[in-house]
Amino acid sequence: MAEMRPKYMRIAADLQGQIEEGVLAPGDQLPPEKELASHWDVSANTIKKAVNELRKGGHVETVPQKGSFVTKPVQPFVITLNHMDLGEDDVPGRGFGGGEGKAFVAEAKRQKHEAHFSEPTVEVIDAKEAQIKALGIPSNQPHPQVVRRSQERFVGGKPNSLQHSYFRLELAIKAQALIKTVDIGEGTVAYLQSHGHVQTGYEDEFDARPPTAEELKFFGLSKDSLAVIEHRRTAYDQNGEPFRLTVTIYKPGTNKIRFIAGEVPHEVWERGS
Repeated sequence: MAEMRPKYMRIAADLQGQIEEGVLAPGDQLPPEKELASHWDVSANTIKKAVNELRKGGHVETVPQKGSFVTKPVQPFVITLNHMDLGEDDVPGRGFGGGEGKAFVAEAKRQKHEAHFSEPTVEVIDAKEAQIKALGIPSNQPHPQVVRRSQERFVGGKPNSLQHSYFRLELAIKAQALIKTVDIGEGTVAYLQSHGHVQTGYEDEFDARPPTAEELKFFGLSKDSLAVIEHRRTAYDQNGEPFRLTVTIYKPGTNKIRFIAGEVPHEVWERGS
């Protein structure tokens, strides 16, 4: 069966294979584009596109007037997702999981990275089926709407993940910080607790799917990149009612998600990857 991928993608895959196998080591310079073009019997433009794919994937970096060089392997950022993050912040491991807000920043600091967020964008949108189901919106409610708060998240100055949180419109009208385009300093969980919704548990779901156009652009991915990981968390309050849906999309190849259960040594919590 004939290879269906474009020629530049096949060249990029071959070079990436050489990098992963150690034929091309970190710091090594790729052969000149003219030499690669001759080897593959393609145009210089095809080689430029292949190298650009490697650059998008973080496998090489190009230095003007010098060439393209193999980068060091990316150390994955580890996200710890556990029910234990509902506990006290000063207890080892508790308060530092979940991949949200202050927990995300604490994870980065523990792994000697710096994390920051964009200012949130806030929209009132028509609720989709997934949001209606997750937030327990009555099916007979006409034209249900939800508030969506979205942020871009960075680790070490590089795009790491996108996070969207959804709330029922009537809750946002009562807790009005949810509809303001400012960061909620104490964190959404603490803020909503002061408005009568104490988070007592949550349900996590995961999906691997192709990135959307927005995600391709933010993460700097090619259209044939690995799937993104989508993490959906539905939070429940003291009355067993769902009151928040948070969807986090992680960049492929740079994040690792882990769970820790039961009693484990303190160093396990402190461990990165």
